[in-house]
Amino acid sequence: MPVAWGLAHLGHGLPVRQMLPDLAWLLMLSVSEELVFRGGLQTALLRRPPLAARRCGISGANLVTSLVFSAAHLWAHAPLHALGVLPVSLLLGAALEQTGRLWLPTALHVWFNLALYAASAWMWVR
Repeated sequence: MPVAWGLAHLGHGLPVRQMLPDLAWLLMLSVSEELVFRGGLQTALLRRPPLAARRCGISGANLVTSLVFSAAHLWAHAPLHALGVLPVSLLLGAALEQTGRLWLPTALHVWFNLALYAASAWMWVR
């Protein structure tokens, strides 16, 4: 929660409008992003031996996917926020590669977005 609070405090919080529609939107975005980026792009890149190789514990496929994932956040967020997504994306990619299961990075992504939303809501109430 401290990370989410820190991001919300820096102005990278999610807009808080109506809780149920917001939560449904967050769930849909988290799941769809994981299907596209980890389930689609990263999985496809891992089939290429040069990108499956790891350097400093991170595969090329994870790095490329995470850079694209971060860049995709530029359409709706400030560059600093998009850059802040990079380490989270690397963690999600590592979770996929370590387990071979898409549900784990998806669950982590949902948790992270919900924590950020909760921190944003808390900031608005204060």
